[in-house]
Amino acid sequence: MAPAGTRRINSITALPDGALGATNFDTEGDELWEWHPETGWTEVPCRQMAGPNGLVSSPDGRWFYIGGWSDRALVRLSRGQTPIRIDAAPVGFNVDNVRWGNDGHIVVAGHVTRCPDTNDCELAAARVATVDPDTLEVQQRVDYKGNEFFRLGTVAIEVDDEVWVGGIRGSLGIARFPR
Repeated sequence: MAPAGTRRINSITALPDGALGATNFDTEGDELWEWHPETGWTEVPCRQMAGPNGLVSSPDGRWFYIGGWSDRALVRLSRGQTPIRIDAAPVGFNVDNVRWGNDGHIVVAGHVTRCPDTNDCELAAARVATVDPDTLEVQQRVDYKGNEFFRLGTVAIEVDDEVWVGGIRGSLGIARFPR
């Protein structure tokens, strides 16, 4: 069962020892949670981050990598450290989902559907970047304006030498781009 009071879990990641991490993007307070078989759900302090969306963890479980939708960044949050360490890699778009790439980088996917009041920006139906998990160096991979068949990209994975992007809101397939 999801934590009490949450409307929905948005993304989950496996953690060592059978534990889980989960984001709840659909609340007034935006939350990151951990679930452990022995203790159940506990909220992870991450109030500095607005809009936690996609989620993966490092293989050793020391880090969460969170799609910061409102922050337009991949956010790295430490686990088991006091004080908690939080860093951001700005990617220039609303991050929806994150996945591990074939080469150990994090594949970050999302879109730009509106521009912040203070900045001019170009709307994009789908954007994909890769982020080095250690240095947080960002490389833009896809900037797609969309069309009647593919309207809004939300998730991406690397398949061989391509990036496959999935979408919502009338997207009628998977868009494939050279890696």
